[in-house]
Amino acid sequence: MAGHVGRPRKKSPKRRGSTAREEILDASAELFTTKGFATTSTHQIADAVGIRQASLYYHFPSKTEIFLTLLNSTIEPSTTLAAALGESDASPTLRLWSLVAAESRLLLSTRWNVGRLYQLPVAASEEFAEYHSQRAELRDIFRSLAADIVGTDDPRIDLPFHIALSAIEMRPNNGESPAPLSEEELPEVSVMLADAALDILHAELPDDRVARTLELIRLAGETED
Repeated sequence: MAGHVGRPRKKSPKRRGSTAREEILDASAELFTTKGFATTSTHQIADAVGIRQASLYYHFPSKTEIFLTLLNSTIEPSTTLAAALGESDASPTLRLWSLVAAESRLLLSTRWNVGRLYQLPVAASEEFAEYHSQRAELRDIFRSLAADIVGTDDPRIDLPFHIALSAIEMRPNNGESPAPLSEEELPEVSVMLADAALDILHAELPDDRVARTLELIRLAGETED
């Protein structure tokens, strides 16, 4: 009898995702955010997906690479939007409002609370220098936009970035997205946090801020494509 072709599953799929790679990321996100990085093994990840451990390495060379992929998923869309905003003629207040809303929107859109991954001790490792660089770049954009509003010497310029990240503490980690991505509306929490970021700078809220932000997000997506 002919043997199996390719890399067969041990059992039928039990993860969300259109590909084995997406299923591996889903399982890893759950395990890393609930059990931690150090105590999660590739064997546990493979078992959670329903594939052989050897098959996992076909998609990712290491557990570290999986972790980096998840980390980058929390930062890359925001840096793309930030670059698009930099080329727009929007005011500093709208740009900052949009960044806070977009970053918190992303953090609220995932099944698992992947924003918590940067809080794990392993995230400080030099192995994740690529992520550290992108995160620093995004933080600096937040600071620069806030400085355009209140000045570079104002200590409040560090706050909008942290306000956006507070979405991590305001959502569950139960495998259900509290606010799936939508092209028609922003999550109430994202609007609240973006408003708070400008309020703490004593800046006026931009007119039609939600609709204009959704348009900026759309244009950023087209630029990425």
